[in-house]
Amino acid sequence: MTAPHPDTIVLTADDLPLYCNGKNAHTESWNGHPRVFLPIQGNGSVECPYCGTVYHLDGDLPHHHAPH
Repeated sequence: MTAPHPDTIVLTADDLPLYCNGKNAHTESWNGHPRVFLPIQGNGSVECPYCGTVYHLDGDLPHHHAPH
């Protein structure tokens, strides 16, 4: 098994709905980007189009968050 990318954040279903505002361990709190809500894809992951942070869902996507 390979180690996750340093900008990969592992989530659980309790963390949904998912949004990113660019404020992570590598940026100052003032140096973010607009808040964007991100839909988890079928593979359980999504990448923020602004900052490139990858979010990965640990477990199954709850039915009410599943894409239609």
